Amino acid sequence: MGNCFAQSRKSTAEIAPCDCIRRFKPVPVAPTVRLYGSSSSTLAAYIRFALLHKNLSLQFVPTDNPSSDGERLVLEIGSETVSGYRETLLQFIEDKFPHPPLRFSLVDSAPLVVKVTWLQHRSITWHLERLVRWAEDLSTRGGRRTVDPSVGSPRMELRKFGKNYSQLLEVMLEHAQMEETVVFPVLERADRGLCKAANEEHARDLPVMNGIKEDMKSIGVMDHGTPAYNEGLSNLSIRLKSLQV
Repeated sequence: MGNCFAQSRKSTAEIAPCDCIRRFKPVPVAPTVRLYGSSSSTLAAYIRFALLHKNLSLQFVPTDNPSSDGERLVLEIGSETVSGYRETLLQFIEDKFPHPPLRFSLVDSAPLVVKVTWLQHRSITWHLERLVRWAEDLSTRGGRRTVDPSVGSPRMELRKFGKNYSQLLEVMLEHAQMEETVVFPVLERADRGLCKAANEEHARDLPVMNGIKEDMKSIGVMDHGTPAYNEGLSNLSIRLKSLQV
């Protein structure tokens, strides 16, 4: 009776568990994804983050076009090609690969280290915006109006402004160091060259951040209300704004 059943010569390692279940469909093969853009482009890095979040295998093709604020990138997914700016590309990716969604909640699902990094970045952005508004007010006000009595004299207000910036500078340097030693190496292992633009931004911003501190020292010894004093405040406001870009 044992001879009634033919023995299969197929290795069990070659047998898929769902071979005999017809209702299951084969897993679709992920299409080839290529992104064309400048390796120093912040926008290209942003799109690469989105594609990695979708668990897609990405081939980044560097181009010779210099990065700029109004640049257009080219994205190829299989036989489809789309060219455009950030919103166009993100919407195309979201429509093509809805899961996992790009609009994920950091508060609910992210690991603790991601939450802390995100919150620290939000805090830095908020404090920098506050200092930019303060610098704009100082620059616009110049010597034509007295300060709030709770703040003190113009020289006292400038010292308080400098103290606030020094505290923010310390946090920004610690945050940049944390990104370079903890976050960027992990991202580079997933997609080599992904953090090139971010590293270049760090290298660009560091002299500016230190230069702002020196500018404050120079303005602090000037006579309040003079043309040189007002020009120094105006330049200070412009340099602070450059850190927001």
